[in-house]
Amino acid sequence: MARDAVLRPVAVAFCSGTEELNRQFPERIARDYPDAELLVVAEFAPLRGEWILYHVNQSARANLARVRSAIGGREIAVSAALMMPRVGYGAMRWIAVLTGGRRFAGFDERGRRFSFRAAELGSLFRHAAWRVRERARWHLQPGGRIRAWARRLLHPSEAAIPLLSWAGLSSMKFRGSRRIARIENSPREFPTGITVVIPSRNGRALLEQMLPALMSQNPSETIVVDNGSDDGTAGWLASTYPEVRVEVSRQPLSFAEAVNRGIERARFSKVCLLNNDMAVGPEFLAILERKFERVPDLFCATAQIFFPEGKRREETGKAVFRATDPLDFPIRCEEPLPGEDETYVLYGSAGCSLYNTAKLVAVGGFGLIYHPAYVEDLDIGYRAWQRGWPTVLAAGATVIHGHRATAARYYSETDLAAMVEVNYLRFLASAIISPALFSKLWRAAVRRLQLLAMRGERPARRALAMAWKIARGPLPATNRGTEEACLALTCGDVAVFPGRRTGRPVVAIASPYVPFPLSHGGAVRIFNLMREGAKRFDLVLIAFTENLNTPPAELLETCAEVVLVKRTGSHVIRCSDRPRTVEEFDSLSFREALRQTVKKWRARLVQLELTQMAQYAKDCRPARTLLVEHDITFDLHEQLLRGTDSPPDERIEREFELARWHAFEKAAWNEVDGIVTMSEKDRATVGSAKARCLPNGVDLDRFRPSEEEPEPGRLLFLGSFAHLPNLLAMEFFLREIWPHLTGMRLHVIAGSRHEYFMQYYKKSLFTESGDSGILIDDFVADVRPAYRKAAIVIAPLVASAGTNIKILEAMAMGKAIVSTSWGVNGLAVSGGEQVFISDTAEGFAAAIQELSVQPQERKRLEANGRAWVERAFGWNEIGERQNSLYDELIL
Repeated sequence: MARDAVLRPVAVAFCSGTEELNRQFPERIARDYPDAELLVVAEFAPLRGEWILYHVNQSARANLARVRSAIGGREIAVSAALMMPRVGYGAMRWIAVLTGGRRFAGFDERGRRFSFRAAELGSLFRHAAWRVRERARWHLQPGGRIRAWARRLLHPSEAAIPLLSWAGLSSMKFRGSRRIARIENSPREFPTGITVVIPSRNGRALLEQMLPALMSQNPSETIVVDNGSDDGTAGWLASTYPEVRVEVSRQPLSFAEAVNRGIERARFSKVCLLNNDMAVGPEFLAILERKFERVPDLFCATAQIFFPEGKRREETGKAVFRATDPLDFPIRCEEPLPGEDETYVLYGSAGCSLYNTAKLVAVGGFGLIYHPAYVEDLDIGYRAWQRGWPTVLAAGATVIHGHRATAARYYSETDLAAMVEVNYLRFLASAIISPALFSKLWRAAVRRLQLLAMRGERPARRALAMAWKIARGPLPATNRGTEEACLALTCGDVAVFPGRRTGRPVVAIASPYVPFPLSHGGAVRIFNLMREGAKRFDLVLIAFTENLNTPPAELLETCAEVVLVKRTGSHVIRCSDRPRTVEEFDSLSFREALRQTVKKWRARLVQLELTQMAQYAKDCRPARTLLVEHDITFDLHEQLLRGTDSPPDERIEREFELARWHAFEKAAWNEVDGIVTMSEKDRATVGSAKARCLPNGVDLDRFRPSEEEPEPGRLLFLGSFAHLPNLLAMEFFLREIWPHLTGMRLHVIAGSRHEYFMQYYKKSLFTESGDSGILIDDFVADVRPAYRKAAIVIAPLVASAGTNIKILEAMAMGKAIVSTSWGVNGLAVSGGEQVFISDTAEGFAAAIQELSVQPQERKRLEANGRAWVERAFGWNEIGERQNSLYDELIL
């Protein structure tokens, strides 16, 4: 916090309005109070002023304490807040009032001011009267309540919509007590083979097109349920395909009734349900069947669905539970990514899926309440998930779907849409067990129908009219499984990609990021040791990612499988007794993906990369666990707390965070079966017999000295600004060391989104320096050219834990290094032999100048550094030690 010799008064701006007004408000307060120091209380970083972070998930008392700590003993010139209706931040406005007292000032959306001062009480009353008048006028405008109810009185049919919505929401409180009578049995044995069941209503022409490709794949038996046909289907099948069994119903049955008839007569271990408008692709049945060999307890493998050329792809087979807009239907189909396969989906389409017959019978078949059709496949897939039986996408099994080729002949588009809406409500009422989950999903469904009905959509209106009755229907038959876990796994945030498998023992790697490309030291370590581990084990990677994309080929060649989980968190972190980073990486989707992966691959060991991933140790059972401590996190936080000058509010927050890390990290060491540290110093800190030191290394073949001469006076700093110690290092260098250097150029490789992290940590480093001799790059895929050009590599860190991979890379490249003692933390190097070490700005600058004018000394340092890393820091040697540790833990 900036302090003058005489403390200046402060103007505190509370950004408690809309996004646009929050951007403008600090400027307004700074203009009105030019002699005061501007403090800005906001959820997001402001464009100017000292930022006091407002935690929306913390109590008003905690936020008030943070504001008062930042103000300290300074006089308050004004405590100003935006006072806007129908905008959150009510607690923030009260904090503004308590902070300012008589110096509080409120501003409306037009910029008009009012306060509690006696001289301005008139403005307060005028503001209140204006607010009442504006609110009344708003309600009289289109969209307002008065206008809406006036219209409903003139149009009684519209008046019924909110009443129907109220009835639908109220009825869930009286959810029926009668249980659904379903026949549910234990799975029984069937002979190996595939029974194909095809329901068909007047579908002879469709069967003529689809049967040749299907029958060429030699199913064990094929059953056509002739569902009220009058087009001669049964006779044609008897003469053309005598091997096909025909079950005839003279009256049309619902879809569920028809397929249940076929399932009851199935004689083999798998049942493939096919609509008569599905054209199967090559090896369709074989690809689906192979999934049952790979995925334990598999209930269903579903095909990838394509549409005829020129038609929009309405189905894909990748069915997920996700709605990005309140008007979206909560079940959607997403297009699989290139290479994606065996991804967990919510259910398999009953028109092109292969089911385990015993499990199909055990759950009682398809629900008869879903008449005449639709949503029955969602229901049965969900009930299987409740038993722990998954459904996966078999992307290689393809069909071309003539969408609604049968249904459209008997029902209008409005009727079909209404079926889907009504049956989805039936699904919620009959399948969702958890009262809390039912309440959440039911409210969302009814509100959505209300909004759609108000827009004039007839299917939504018809479903809304039935909601009150459906909610009072019978409850689910059983209470088993964790439903939230199922929905988290199948919400579209998890994608599975097969790689190269060999049948060797499986080690799973759980990582907070995808370790390729090699964008920072953590990724370098993980990827290189994965390559070494893949020489003796099958590796499965489960990693967080910001965006779901096909993994790089380098990972797919190294791993037997890659499972990606999209991070969907926000800046709002749950307030708890755990560190913020741990909360940021707490994901139910990741937890369930990890559990399913361990079960699927029968993983013997799970390696948890970085401290925050230790929270998943219990989810790895029965596999053993190995925690890789890239640094001792509480050690790093202790250094940051000791070595940096922070405002009081930030210091308090860091002290709390340090205490959280102490408790979490030490507890984590007791949870896992093994611990890996980067240095002997860190191993001693852990102080446990199960801790081993596997140091960071370097690819000695890739990073080799170059014969070309470096550019004189060119300095190089590498370090992602996402890691605060790297930002602090650059701040120290530019403020304390750079002014002492002449004739130098500085090249900084700061990693992806470095400008964002400078803003996040409130460091405007390079704009402050204003030096044209500084070149800054974002992420660089190949750093070797930068090393070759550099005369000296610098590591001016003021805090560090673990060990610095960039130091090892620089030595391997044959580069002279000037570092602080923190820059070579954990590395047993000798100052003046492999690197120059100085913790003072003057000594650091002097070392750079000396190496710049004494090329022989620089070359001596370069040769010593290369020889030093060659002795013990090649990834091959470290990988062998890692594989021995794997053997020890697995056996």
